Amino acid sequence: MSREITYVKPHDLIIIGLDTEDREENPLYDERVFQPVDEALVKNIMVYGIQQPVLVRQEASRYYVVDGRQRTRAARRAATMQDAAGEYQVKVPVREVRADDKRIAGIMVSTNELRQDDEVLTKANKASRLLDLVGDINEVAIAFGRTPQQIRNWLKLAESVEGIHVAIKTGVISASAGIELARYPREEQEEALERAVKAAGGKAVSEADARQDRSDQGHSTRTSKATPTASSGNTTNRQSRAQSGVKRTWLRDALKTKAAKGLTDEQRATLTWMATGYAEEGTWVADFVEDAAKEMS
Repeated sequence: MSREITYVKPHDLIIIGLDTEDREENPLYDERVFQPVDEALVKNIMVYGIQQPVLVRQEASRYYVVDGRQRTRAARRAATMQDAAGEYQVKVPVREVRADDKRIAGIMVSTNELRQDDEVLTKANKASRLLDLVGDINEVAIAFGRTPQQIRNWLKLAESVEGIHVAIKTGVISASAGIELARYPREEQEEALERAVKAAGGKAVSEADARQDRSDQGHSTRTSKATPTASSGNTTNRQSRAQSGVKRTWLRDALKTKAAKGLTDEQRATLTWMATGYAEEGTWVADFVEDAAKEMS
């Protein structure tokens, strides 16, 4: 395999089966070329370009894609949109593979099957750190090639109790189940985890199990009636903190404290929005964000 990288227009790359009439008889054919183009990947490419080179095979001065079909298809969509907007069109970094059909077929399979993605919990922690840096959940979503809602789910998981993290790492619960359990108030998560594990009867807790637990507990109808009280002796310190501003990391940690338990739902929703960029549906914050976005668009 050549180490040299060449940059090629995405429409100049040939995808077997999509740009040709070949099917299973061709070692470069992959039926996934007919799947819908990943729009999140298109947005990511438009912002960041393609970071991982596409593997190609050269025949008669033409490049045939060996690995990277979805990146190429998304790059084509991005380039078309950029061209319509009069912008610079993205190019695809390619690396040439020189081998016979048998080896080419092996490379194609191995690059797809052996490619290991980050576990969800790792992604969640990365997303949390990136949000602290960029301050915009939509920008984080683009960077990960995911929807803002998926990023919000990851953030909830990153902020959940350690017991949920350990259960995911040890295979006691699935990552999707962990996200469901993370929807509980932090002080209820350990108990919810224990109930879900017990209900699963020794099997790994699935997303459905965790969702059923939330339904059984009537979690969605719970509201907090407590309101915070102010201590006059701390007024000066609090005013100083408020005037100096707080970082998102501090605010997210603060929402996990006992002091945060006394907040009303609206107060918690406001602080959560400030800390994560997530506006909980049904609150004045969500309405404000939606109305303001429409007005500014």
